[in-house]
Amino acid sequence: MRESIKIKTNDYNFKFRVSGLIIRNNKLLLVDMDDSGFLCLPGGYVELGETTEEAVKRELIEEIGKDVTIKKYLGVVENYFINKFSKKIHEISFYYIMDFVDNKLEQNNFTLIENDKGHNIKLDFKWIDLNEIDKFDIRPKFLKDLFKSNNLEFKHLIFNEVNK
Repeated sequence: MRESIKIKTNDYNFKFRVSGLIIRNNKLLLVDMDDSGFLCLPGGYVELGETTEEAVKRELIEEIGKDVTIKKYLGVVENYFINKFSKKIHEISFYYIMDFVDNKLEQNNFTLIENDKGHNIKLDFKWIDLNEIDKFDIRPKFLKDLFKSNNLEFKHLIFNEVNK
């Protein structure tokens, strides 16, 4: 088993992540992990020795249980924020537009349990209409503005909610 790329210090936690955007009929697939109270894109940590493309495919297959394919690389985001435990987070995340290989996933909400290296994580998946995105607490926070702009074209973005 390879190690996830993450570092914890007294001041910051660092995460190297990938996220997959699956959009069908103007609806975006989001997930609430372990009843966190907010929604995020499916994805997870990159592991040592793994490319971001390998990581995003692996993570989405682990979380959704369906084979996926990458349609397009969107870009990388450097995100600095404070998590629900009041810890400063420095995150680098690669974003990809994805789709299901079999193209047959119904657009119903569903719940799965993922066994992530011995820890069970409850995943509540929801299809959110992009026209109603303001009604939901979505993290990272910049995603709402990105979707509302109708422009998912980016290469490198930096968002800093910590040092303002």
